Amino acid sequence: MSESAASPPVPAGDPHASGGRWALRGSRAALKSVQGVVLFASFVGFGGLIRDIGFPLGAAVLSTLLVWALPAQVLLAGGYAAGNAAPVIALAVGLSSVRLFPMAAAILPYLRSSRRGIGVQFLAAHFVAVTAWIEGMRRLPNVAVEGRLPFFFGLSATLVLSSMIATAMGFYLAGLLPRALAIGLLFLTPLSFLIQLSHNARDLVDRLALAFGLALAPLFAAIGGRLDLLWTGLVGGGAAWAVHRFMRRRRKGGGQ
Repeated sequence: MSESAASPPVPAGDPHASGGRWALRGSRAALKSVQGVVLFASFVGFGGLIRDIGFPLGAAVLSTLLVWALPAQVLLAGGYAAGNAAPVIALAVGLSSVRLFPMAAAILPYLRSSRRGIGVQFLAAHFVAVTAWIEGMRRLPNVAVEGRLPFFFGLSATLVLSSMIATAMGFYLAGLLPRALAIGLLFLTPLSFLIQLSHNARDLVDRLALAFGLALAPLFAAIGGRLDLLWTGLVGGGAAWAVHRFMRRRRKGGGQ
């Protein structure tokens, strides 16, 4: 699936390397990432899909830069194809991106720097998406503190640029890609994310959250409307936390 988390992908030494060198290392990490290859293939599928529904290529490429979240971009293109009003599309895209808030909250502590202002951290938060988050959380602990921010910018900028290129490739290859294949490619990123989460789940609460989420997702997909992911996360994650707390208290009570 991906390189072993046990072996540091980036050396912790050379703490005095320049920001440019750290950014270059981040870019190289993105190019070598299995997750990055999966993301590239997903955006090829996105490019093929937008051509089928008549969504402009320029707008799709720009959405990769400005939105940088494939499910939200699919909502954007789908809303355009359905003739929905711009405020409705904007609301749907915004609500779908709420799922990225916990990821941003988890990774931003690694990106704090005494030399950078809050504006730079807000810019870094914009680039937090599934693939950038997975690779960042895996690699940043092994990067010198002052090199983490430029490393992350190099990593995420390379992922964004490759996704923009993949979108254009998929658009021009649309005539050669079967529609079913183009749609299937879109599911590579969430499937990869699920496998990575399963691999990294070590505590009971992590495994329970995954199990509850998978069990509840079809239910909330049917009744939750555009907030199905939010409800799945809140209910599944809350239930996992409650069971975990109950088990901890029971173990403590038994040990007394």
